[in-house]
Amino acid sequence: MGKDLHYSIRPFIERALTNHSAVKEIEDITTDEFYAYRIKRNFGLSDVIVVLSDAYYYGDSVAEDRIDIFKDGGFYLIARPEAKGYETNIPEEKIAIGQIGKLLGALNKEDFWTYERPKKK
Repeated sequence: MGKDLHYSIRPFIERALTNHSAVKEIEDITTDEFYAYRIKRNFGLSDVIVVLSDAYYYGDSVAEDRIDIFKDGGFYLIARPEAKGYETNIPEEKIAIGQIGKLLGALNKEDFWTYERPKKK
């Protein structure tokens, strides 16, 4: 995790989240180490913590790198559009990893960490 993101990435993500029907409010909970949001959701759905990653490559080592902010689960957002498209779910930790499309789909589910994007035909 880090903060080495192009200046246009965060506004793009914030617009996508603001326009999502399941999102009630976005709270910026950024730390010194990384950008993060608490997504408060509509329809009685629980909050989701989203941490933006500046990594170019994702693999199992990222999935094993736990951060304290995810004590109750969360979503690692692969924020660089040019990053490799690694996506996974870690159900026992209630953690999901993916790009913006996966996050937007996952926000519709209470158990967001189980969301899988539809397979391309």
